[in-house]
Amino acid sequence: MYSLSFEVGKFEQYALPSTPDSFPMPSDATVVSVDKDGNPISYFKDDVWDFNAFFNLKNDPKSHYRINFHPKEHNPKLLLELKQRIYFLIWGAQGNLLHMEGDTFRKFSGCRNIAKFSNSALRVFKGTSIDSFSLLSSELVFSQLLHEVKRHSEQTVQHHLQSLSVLTQLNPHFPERRHFSLGLPEGKTIEKIAKQYSSAGKGHYPTVIPVIYEQLMGRLITNVTAAHDKLNDLGDVKAYANKYGVTERQAYDEFRAIEGACFLTISAFTGMRISELTQIDSTSYKEVDLDGIKLCTLRSWTRKLEKLPREDAWACAPICKKALEVLTALNDSYRSNKGDIHCSPRFSFDGHYGAGDNISRQLKDIVLNTDNLTRLFADYSKYLDITYDPDEMDEVYRLLNPVVPAQSNPIKERDDGSFYWHFSTHSLRRTFAHFVVGNGLVTLAALKYQFKHVSLAMTAIYASHAEVLTLLGIKNPANIKKTVEDAEMESHKAYLRDMIDHPEEQSGGFMKAFEGDPRVLSNEQFEELAQKTKGANKSLGLATCFAGIKCKMEHLFEPSSCIGRDCENLNINKEEALRWQVRHRRIAARLQQMKEMGFYNQNTLARELTDIRAAEKVMRDHHIEFKRFELMEL
Repeated sequence: MYSLSFEVGKFEQYALPSTPDSFPMPSDATVVSVDKDGNPISYFKDDVWDFNAFFNLKNDPKSHYRINFHPKEHNPKLLLELKQRIYFLIWGAQGNLLHMEGDTFRKFSGCRNIAKFSNSALRVFKGTSIDSFSLLSSELVFSQLLHEVKRHSEQTVQHHLQSLSVLTQLNPHFPERRHFSLGLPEGKTIEKIAKQYSSAGKGHYPTVIPVIYEQLMGRLITNVTAAHDKLNDLGDVKAYANKYGVTERQAYDEFRAIEGACFLTISAFTGMRISELTQIDSTSYKEVDLDGIKLCTLRSWTRKLEKLPREDAWACAPICKKALEVLTALNDSYRSNKGDIHCSPRFSFDGHYGAGDNISRQLKDIVLNTDNLTRLFADYSKYLDITYDPDEMDEVYRLLNPVVPAQSNPIKERDDGSFYWHFSTHSLRRTFAHFVVGNGLVTLAALKYQFKHVSLAMTAIYASHAEVLTLLGIKNPANIKKTVEDAEMESHKAYLRDMIDHPEEQSGGFMKAFEGDPRVLSNEQFEELAQKTKGANKSLGLATCFAGIKCKMEHLFEPSSCIGRDCENLNINKEEALRWQVRHRRIAARLQQMKEMGFYNQNTLARELTDIRAAEKVMRDHHIEFKRFELMEL
């Protein structure tokens, strides 16, 4: 049964009549929620319905009591019927408010989830003629929806289908011609369909999309650097407040944000698990000089599956040193153990229920563990104020994250209805691995500088170079290596999938191996192909070689030469072809500049011309318009 903040009678006056022979529908002006005095808050026409006054009795986040219909994502008529069914799902009609069949009551959280998953499922029909729920009874129409949910986990597919199934219970509020049932294939249950149509497994933690990742990493570097510039002022929160003209509460909140920035920075630039983060200390950072190259590392200790502590090493970036120094200094004057980053000083404040601006007394230190570190990340994610725009970012999100378990969904809603990304060590670990294998997720120069160090250290450490491990005094390099290998495999599979799904957008000799074969591969056939070609492919961004150790060029991957002889191991997809277009323009411009400056020779010219002709062949193969470069023009 619903728990209400006031009597149902406050809403009764706005309820639709219930008549056996007619089917009244809510209009734009129909009230869907009211305040404690019975005054309207949300109307049927609104894109967001707010039910906080009715159902939010425990001061929960306001977003938990709002339903957002996202009108830009839908066929308007289909969305209208969805809103009608959600209205009746929540309120019923006069004489049966707040209940469905018999004496069955629903929790508002359940209604909100049904609205959320139904809304998501029906977006597939945007821009189509499917404008009525009755059409979902057609197996053919319903198959379109099933095709769309393929990208989701088994659990999420179940949520989508079960939510739509619940909405069939609202049929009595509609004339018979508008009744619907799910067009499930004969003999199939929702559970069987979910298992059949979902992506493999229960999904994975999400990869942070480029536009969000770039903002995050740039912000982390900026915030940690700014805090490090004030290092000598961070030992005493009260003194800091006095020096910088802020209240003690404001200073404390700033220190809390700094702590979140530092731990998140270490997570983002190492790929550490949250349990591994809790084991670092002020001495964890170590630099190793290998043939004049500085390798930056972090050490941690773990007892997982071990009776004795085991020391591991992670490649990191120089910014991690600053983050660790800031964590060591932060409120150190109040720590029970000086310099111990595992102890985080906490305080109570004056005023009514501690709402004042001044510190009244010091509380017992909070000892760092996975639970309070998780809360710190959650708070810092909100503090960052990096907005996720569904209209602009959903497509990229789904591309990078075809299967994400519902409980791992990083997109959170603010009180004002906007969205932000909740960062966790799981998603940062996955994103870190994808960046390391060269997916090009970030373009900021500062990040390239940071990750240059990471790549060097990873090459040395994760390849188990004996010299480095000896210098570190470590026998067990961290197991992020497995995550990186998984990311490499995912990147490899994505490239293969693009080849198979879009053969018309490929060039090079490698695709000839598929001629005459069916273009649709079973999952088993695709996995076999992926495993067979695993480790053989390498890319410089202009083409991909699948020769491995069998390369006739003796491992010398020169795309121009390979293109010129139409190598049977070479493939170029559409994205790579467009890079040749850019390369063509750049080489032509460079040759013109060299001519004007009077210092090019025959050897240089021959090499550049080879690249230009290779670029022109690629562009012809991919039907990209270009102007042929003429030597006489020089």
